[in-house]
This record gives sequence, C-alpha cells and structure tokens, in this order.
Amino acid sequence: MAHLQEVHRRIFQDLPEHRPGEFRPDAPGHFKNRELEASSDRVLVPYALWPEIDRNLGPTLAVLDAGKALKGYDMMEMSEAVAQTYARLDYLHPFREGNSRTLRTFTEQLARENGHKLDWGTTNVTAESRDALYIARDMAVIQLRNPGVSMADAMAATTREDYELKYKMASQIERYKNADPLEEIVRRSLERGRDQESYDRRMSIREAAREIVAIEPIAQKQAERNVEDIRLAVLRKKEPAAELDRATNMRDWVAREGTVSALTERLANVTSGQITINHEPGASALNRLTAVADGINLELSKRRTNPTPTITPPVRQIDRGDLER
Repeated sequence: MAHLQEVHRRIFQDLPEHRPGEFRPDAPGHFKNRELEASSDRVLVPYALWPEIDRNLGPTLAVLDAGKALKGYDMMEMSEAVAQTYARLDYLHPFREGNSRTLRTFTEQLARENGHKLDWGTTNVTAESRDALYIARDMAVIQLRNPGVSMADAMAATTREDYELKYKMASQIERYKNADPLEEIVRRSLERGRDQESYDRRMSIREAAREIVAIEPIAQKQAERNVEDIRLAVLRKKEPAAELDRATNMRDWVAREGTVSALTERLANVTSGQITINHEPGASALNRLTAVADGINLELSKRRTNPTPTITPPVRQIDRGDLER
C-alpha cells in the first residue's frame, strides 16, 4: 500500500492541490460523470466507499506479493492479471485525483518487474483509442460495483435512487456490450511494448488452443461492432456498400468457422505439434483469430500436400532353394 501511495506522491509532488500520496476522504458517495472525447457521450462511474476501500485495498495489493505472484506469467496471463488489478484498484479509487496516472504507472512497473513492457502510450494516440480504454475500464468498474447488473435489477429496486442508479448502470453495460474489454487493450499494449514489427510466430498446439479460447469471444464482439459501425458509415455515404458486405462476411465467418469448437476441432488434426502465424504486434482479437485460423489451414494443407507414406513390410527374396523345397 505504501508503494502505491509513493507512486502517487512522486507523480503529483509539484501539485499540492492533488494531495500527493494521500488517500481521499470519506464521502456518502463517489461518482464520476465522464465525458468521452470522440463521441461526447457521458458514462456514470460508481466508485467504492471507504468501508470497502479499508476492507479490500490491502488484500488487493497483498495478493500481488510485491509483483512476485506474477513471476513467469506469459503474455496472455499477464494481460489478464494486469487488467484485473487495474480494474480492482480503479474501482477502489483511493486517491482524490490522479488515480488513472497512478495506476498506469503502477501497472507498468508491475509488468516490467516480470519481464514485460506495458506501453500505455498506445492507448493515447487518438480520441478513439483513449475512449476505448476509458470504456473498457469503466465497464469493468461497473461490473465490480454491480456484478451482472440488468434492467431486471432496476425494476426490482425498492427506492427511486437505487432504481435510477441500476437503470443507468444496466443501460451503459448494454450500450457498450461489444466494446473491447480491458484485458484486450492490455494485451495489445503489452505486445506493442515487446514487438516492433510483424514476424512469423511458431505456436505449439497448446499455445494456439489457449489463444483461441481467450480471444474468440472478443473477436465475435469486434466483428459485430464492425458491422454496426460500417452500416452507419454506409448510410452516411462515408463507406461503399462493398465494405458492409465484407464486414458482414467476416462476422458470419467468425460465427460459423471461427468459434472455439470449430477451430480447436481443426487444430486437433494438426499432427506436427505446431502452427505458424503472421504475428502482428497489437493486432485486434479479430485479426489474431483469423491469423490463427490461417496458420491451422496452412499446416493442414502441408499435410495434404505431403501425405505420410504408407509403410509396407519388406518382401523376402525367394531363392531357388525355396521353390525346390
């Protein structure tokens, strides 16, 4: 806990109004009505109150064991761990101001101490990329505050205040249901921190299966979101109709041939034990899923091109003595 406070203190040491290193005071409620940069939409984010901060901040940090708990984590494992840690700490929101900068620095250190480079700068390139991070983080926070919140929860509320809050939370979860989750954004930032250029990546069958399971649900949502975005662009005459056809075909492919069951079934037919994919650093889950599918198809095509030869037992030469006997 002291380390997190020190990170905040160092960042804001020249801004006394931010109370460097000090936790925020108690309050009857703590919310942020965030305005998104690209769309000007607003997202209402509920943060924890002090009883919950007192109860959970220490254990949330202690489970990391000063970063040692993440030792040996690969890219996918680190993405999940950093995303969970970031979301939990942001929900607790222990400081009055500067939580975002503090947590980005803290998670960068956490990744670096375990052999990874987390490049949050990749989320600060455009208004859209900044909003993507805010939405992913805010939706994770809402789910921590109200797990699985739905309109049914709002209708079951016993007070107007509770109804309005749950209605707003459920509306936001529904609105951004196809947005990238926090672990997707962290994965892409970790990859861009490690790799600068595309390369042919050899993956074991186990690695490929793990990647499929992790990215397929996200790829499904990205494909659906692409269709909706391009449909609007076509209506506004910003994109040709052919682009909508392409996006629709991709969505249908993911739903039919890009599922976990379909891809792992094909993966099981790879006898070489490995596949090769075109690894583009920071590729979206949808592009990564198609790269894995292409890698599987390439390996299976090699098998068809070079079938395993049929082995027949050697035939013993029959000599004259055998015939005479």
